[in-house]
Amino acid sequence: MINPIILYITIIVDVIFGEPNEKVHPTVLIGRLISLLERLLPSTYSNNKIRDFLFGSVVTVTTILIVGYISYIVEKLILALPKHLSYLLYAILLSTTIGYRSLKEFCIKPIEALIEGDLEKARELVKHVVSRNTEDLDKEHILSASIESLSENLTDSVISPLFYAIFFGLVGAFIYRTVNTLDAMIGYKNSKYYYYGKLAARLDDILNFIPSKISGLLLIITAPFYGGDWKRALYGFLFESLKTPSPNSGFTMATLANALNMSLEKIGYYKLGNGRIDIDKSLRAFKAIDYSIIAFLLIYTLLWWLFEGFH
Repeated sequence: MINPIILYITIIVDVIFGEPNEKVHPTVLIGRLISLLERLLPSTYSNNKIRDFLFGSVVTVTTILIVGYISYIVEKLILALPKHLSYLLYAILLSTTIGYRSLKEFCIKPIEALIEGDLEKARELVKHVVSRNTEDLDKEHILSASIESLSENLTDSVISPLFYAIFFGLVGAFIYRTVNTLDAMIGYKNSKYYYYGKLAARLDDILNFIPSKISGLLLIITAPFYGGDWKRALYGFLFESLKTPSPNSGFTMATLANALNMSLEKIGYYKLGNGRIDIDKSLRAFKAIDYSIIAFLLIYTLLWWLFEGFH
């Protein structure tokens, strides 16, 4: 299990510096590798379902193996360095697999535009947060879209990569980020990727299965700290979490919606919670993310001391 000091440094590095430059960002480089392999093994747009599945699976597995091998070598080199230097370099690399600061920055911008009274600007900004049509969204649904993305990505952007780093080190974190990037690039349910990206999409669902539950539970535990109701949060976790098309995203969205007594709705797809969403509740959702991550670090630190610290 990874020393919790590394996780604290990882979060601090991400909060202070944010995302690395695109030229050296590992996720961007992974994306370029995926694009290269996709050009070599192109989709038939579902004209040949078996070939699409096989080619997409080869792209998925090849990308995972390449990234896994490189991260394994890099991890070995870092761990051979003096302890304090290795901790710092390890944390810096690990910070590139999370997106805590960038997640909050992207999701707060549409809300800031609404605070300024600029609905059109908010509609434009929320396009960078969700993939749905935003041209006719009203204030409430813009707030909803921002908080849906914020809560869903608590898992994808922070908890999942840290969870896999705890048990499998840099290799685990980078393989998770690779699968998540594959899902984001080829995991769509359209003619081009329906069969081509099926393995990538299923792997992403599998890898997020446990972390999404952890994220939901963290939102329940910390509810009193961000002005939420832990009983309503628990209700959302238990009874509304499977209303979303994704098998994992509902655990954080439904929990947070009910904790803050607000509705999160993607029109025509799902509605979570019953209360009215407003600016104040939306801003408290950002505190919920902060407290959940702090709780994750503190709980892991306690567990590490119990199981590793006295050896």
